[in-house]
This record gives sequence, C-alpha cells and structure tokens, in this order.
Amino acid sequence: MSYTVAQNTYFLTLASIAQKAVSFVYFTVIARLIGVENTGVYFFAIAFTTIFTVVADFGLGPVLTREAARYPDRAERYLNTVFTIKLFFGLGSYVAVVVLVNLLSYPDFTKTLIYLSGITMFFDNLHSAFYSFLRARKNLTFEATGIVGSQLITLIIGSLALYFKLPLYWLILAYTIPSGLNVIYSGLCAHFTYKLSYRLILDRPIVKLFLALAVPFALAGIVSRFYAYSDSLLMSKLLTEKELGYWSVPYKITFAFQFIPSALVAGVYPAMSELFVKDPKRLAELFLRSWRYLLTIILPLSFGLVAVASPVIIKLYRPDYLPSVPVLRTLMISLIFTFLSMLIGATLNATNQQKRQTGLLTMALVINLIMNIFLLPRYGIMGAAVAAVVSNIILCSVGLYLVIKYLSLPLGRLARSAWSVLYPAVLMAVAVYYLLDLLGVYLAIPFGFLLYTGLLFLNGNLNKDILGMLRLKTKVVN
Repeated sequence: MSYTVAQNTYFLTLASIAQKAVSFVYFTVIARLIGVENTGVYFFAIAFTTIFTVVADFGLGPVLTREAARYPDRAERYLNTVFTIKLFFGLGSYVAVVVLVNLLSYPDFTKTLIYLSGITMFFDNLHSAFYSFLRARKNLTFEATGIVGSQLITLIIGSLALYFKLPLYWLILAYTIPSGLNVIYSGLCAHFTYKLSYRLILDRPIVKLFLALAVPFALAGIVSRFYAYSDSLLMSKLLTEKELGYWSVPYKITFAFQFIPSALVAGVYPAMSELFVKDPKRLAELFLRSWRYLLTIILPLSFGLVAVASPVIIKLYRPDYLPSVPVLRTLMISLIFTFLSMLIGATLNATNQQKRQTGLLTMALVINLIMNIFLLPRYGIMGAAVAAVVSNIILCSVGLYLVIKYLSLPLGRLARSAWSVLYPAVLMAVAVYYLLDLLGVYLAIPFGFLLYTGLLFLNGNLNKDILGMLRLKTKVVN
C-alpha cells in the first residue's frame, strides 16, 4: 500500500493543521485556567525535554526513510536495527535529562514535570522509527491518523484533569499516555500492513553505516532545536516562572502558524531536488513563486496580529497576560523571517548546500545566545523577542544571499514581489488598528481582510498570487 507524493503531502498537511489547531486550543485553555506562573513551569518542562528529542533520534529517522526506500528488501532489518539503536539513545537521552536538570538545581516540582515529559520524549523517539519506515513505503495515512489521534487523546485527558482540578503533572501525562499508545499503534500498523517480524538486533555494518549517514541530520536537528528553545532555557535561570508564562503565550501563538511554511516546503522540496538536476532555471522560477506565496500569507497575518495583539491576548488568555502583548507584536515581525528562512533552508538543502544551511543555523544560534545573555537580565522577555528578530533577520538575509547566488535570481523581481504585498499589508494593519475602538475586533478583522484583498486586486497582484498557488499545486502533483 503506497500513495503519491501529492496524496502523502495532503494527508500530512491536514494532520499537521488539525494537530496545531487542537494543540493551540489545548494550550489556550491551560493558560487561562492554571495561571501565569504555572503556565511558565508547564511550558518550560515540555521545552526542556523537546530539545533532547533530536539527540535521542540522532538523525536516524530520515536516514531510515531514505535507505529503506532505496533497498526495500533490507527495510525490515534496517527498522529492527534502528529501533534498537533508538532504544539505547532514548534511554541515554533520558539519563542526560535527569542529570542536567539536577545539575541546574531546578525546584523539585519543576524536576518532576521534566521527568514525566522525558518519558514522553522517550516514547516519541520510538514511534518515529515506525513512522520513518512507513514513510519509506510512501504510506503516511497511519502517521496522519496517529498525529491527530494522539492530540485528541491529549485534549481529552488534559480537559478532564482541568475539570477535576487534578495536579499539574496530569497535564504532562496527557502527552505521555498517548505517546506510549502511539508506539503500540504505529508498530502494529507497520507489522500487519507489511508482515514485519520485530527483533532487537544491532547489525554492526548497519549500525556503522546509519550512524555515519545520520551525523549531518543529527547536527542540523540539534542546532535547529537549540535555536528554537535556547531562549527558554536561559529564561529558566535568568528570569522568573511568571515571566516564562508571559513568554509562552506569544511563543505558542507564533508557533501555531508554522505549519504554513512546513506544508509548502513538504510539497515543493521533492520538486526542487528534481529540478536542481534537470532544470535549474525552473527551480529558480519555483522559488520565486514560493516566495510570493509565503509573503502573500505571512505579511497580512503578521501585521494584522501586530494590530490586534492586545484584544487577542485579552480575549483568549485574559488580562493577566497583558505583558505578553509587546512580545507578541515583536515575535510576529520575527515570524516573517522565520517563514522565509524555512523556504530558503529547503532550497539550500535541495541544491546540496545542507552544510551551509547547518552553518547558517549555527551562526544564528550563537548570535541569539549572545544577545539573550546580554538582553535578558536588562529587558526581560522583550530582550528575548528582540534577539529572535535580529537572529532571524540575519539567518534569512545571509541565506537569501546564497540562494540568489546559486540560482542566479533577479534581485529586482524579489524586491518587487515583496513590495507589492508589503504596502497593502501595512495599510491594512494601520486601518485595523485605528478602527478597533470604532468597530470592535470582530468587525475590524474582516474589514482588514477585505481591504488587503482589494489592494492586491487593484495593484494586479491578486490574480498573480492565485495563479502562482495553482501552479505550485500543479507542480507538486506532477
């Protein structure tokens, strides 16, 4: 049983959207009900162990997918070996979590939450082995179902815990329990669909080969994960739990939208890889269309949320979280460059420049760390937001320079595409901001959408954007 690239992209995109939506609703309910300080502790416990997930995986997931797809007759032995390696790496990562959290002298309650979250990390690492195998067989339906099902179980357990006012650690168990069930589910799906026989083995030639192949993936994954969560780690030692709670809300809001570039990248990356070999000129055209597509979405989204940040925070999270408003506005500007950097990174990877991409991420991580060390003690969470903007701008700018160089992209066309979407988005945001008191947020937002759409239509870009999206879809399907 296998599916086309377009079908698999469709399945996983829908699952990702559903997961992000349910996860966002779940976090919003938690933040409203447990208070700012408890939200900070809860957010940090999950963030801390999330970093170690990539250490436990060590890049073995994508290597298993690639090698099992190339050599289907060896896929079962590959899976058994990788699962065994992941078992040991997962245990090692959990021990590292326990040791580090004690060395850093966190409060006992925070330690307990991190220990539980570490078990979730362990299970996530194991079920990813089965899903990597299923990806090699071009069957992503089970993974899509598992993603949505796990999130729904989390929502149910977490909601019951909140309703019955159970201890905070139940909100972590709401992730641990479905993650454990996901190991069983994914293993059974692979077993019954492909008649697999499971054994714990360490085939030495396979171990050596896979670990060598996994190093670039592991380095890229570890660097990118540290880049995403290093600020939260520093905050846990330099700021209070309450400030972490204020930070968690805008962070979660911006994170919720990252399925948009992820879906685009998942769709165009195979086409980019193919065109790099067959037709570099068409690769440049595909990048330009993807660039326009992302800008058309992210600019109004970003500037729009900057305009309505205050009522959004108050209505979704209560006035207790008002200190999050300036941070949300700053991170929404940063999100523009995050979106573009994901497209740029995929393009560099597709053109065999993955080492440069890892180098860029490392550079951005170092800049972000240095800025946070200096800014956090002085400016608190706003310092972290500024550090995120600066490091993302640098990551995006240097990456774009390399893409322009490798693909011989016309800089003027890139700039015109950006400007033709930028000024309608800015005008829309200004109008919405000043109309909030007159119309209210529920009328101001639709008005802003109509204004933005009308401005795109007047400058002739609306038809281009629609055609560009249709061409992208056609390209992915073909």
